[in-house]
Amino acid sequence: MFTKLDLIERIIATHDEKVLEKVGKALKSKKGEFAFTKEHLALLEERRERRRQGLGKGYALNEVKRMVKSRRK
Repeated sequence: MFTKLDLIERIIATHDEKVLEKVGKALKSKKGEFAFTKEHLALLEERRERRRQGLGKGYALNEVKRMVKSRRK
């Protein structure tokens, strides 16, 4: 299972409009369930900054699929 921050990073890294549309619809249908605390937002901003500096790692869709399959086993 992915943590919230793992999912947030993957959403930020994606450029696939269809994926973003699906995520948007999923979040829209469950209003209020996905609220971020100040701590979550601060950690997200910290990770985003590390990524901008080249210290973070993004994942291609095929890498994410491979990780998901390996975690299901």
